Amino acid sequence: MVSDKALLRKQKFVSLKEEHGSLDSLQKYIKDLKWNLWFDDVGNIVSMSKEPNSELDKNYQVTQFTNEQVKILKDKNWNLYRIVSDKFNNTVKFIEAKPIETEKVSSEEVFLYQIDNLKSRSYDLKFTVSKQKCTVIPSKKVLKNYSNVSDAVIKGRKTMIFYITAKNDPSFLFQTVTIPLDTLLQKQKFEFDIDSDIDHYSIFTLKLFDNYNFIKDKK
Repeated sequence: MVSDKALLRKQKFVSLKEEHGSLDSLQKYIKDLKWNLWFDDVGNIVSMSKEPNSELDKNYQVTQFTNEQVKILKDKNWNLYRIVSDKFNNTVKFIEAKPIETEKVSSEEVFLYQIDNLKSRSYDLKFTVSKQKCTVIPSKKVLKNYSNVSDAVIKGRKTMIFYITAKNDPSFLFQTVTIPLDTLLQKQKFEFDIDSDIDHYSIFTLKLFDNYNFIKDKK
């Protein structure tokens, strides 16, 4: 016995064929339709289809993408990709490969950026060290750029990792500090303890922001 859903699909196909006049016109119409992509709260892709799905709508977010935009997913594992919002406009979505983060300095060493030797007056993030405590403060420009703090990302990442290492030597790791971007933006500062005096260590990170400022407070 043919299911009710199968009958509805057949009826819809016949109706669309009549509407578009020929099979070729119908096929072009279907080809040009946008894709619906359903995803969870952290952007994991759950399903994709050119047809609506009210059941998925109840449990997941959905947005539409063109054929060109979904080419990145063709013959790929969806688990390697995610849906993210534009950092300045939460209603604009795009598909990107999930970032691969690691706590090991050795695998990212070539990309690390030393910040404890920077004293730029113009900055995106400012680091102030007093005794064995470090305070990270975003600039007014950075705060202004993020209208939706909960969905904030920087170069595809929601967290920033800072490596506390031997002085000028990223291969000798003392500790790592992970700062959630949304927490930094919400509180407008982030503090963490460091287990050594600044004269004996350096701070490295992936260069997610353009400019960093480092201040040693001698008080």
